Amino acid sequence: MKNLIILLLLLSSCSEYIIDPRASKQPKEIIRDKIECETLIKENTNTIVRLVDGSVLMRKCLTNRGHSIIN
Repeated sequence: MKNLIILLLLLSSCSEYIIDPRASKQPKEIIRDKIECETLIKENTNTIVRLVDGSVLMRKCLTNRGHSIIN
């Protein structure tokens, strides 16, 4: 069980995303949208979901706000 938790933490921390400001509809709003997405994810999910799917949820939120995510 301990090894599984360590593996999940390592895998979840490797998933980063890059926002392409030139391809985004409103590049000036990237920081505001990122903060708002973090707040929405924090308010509407529990800790385990944030650890496992946090990056996926952040990508989805930013994509729905019109930003282009590279990876």
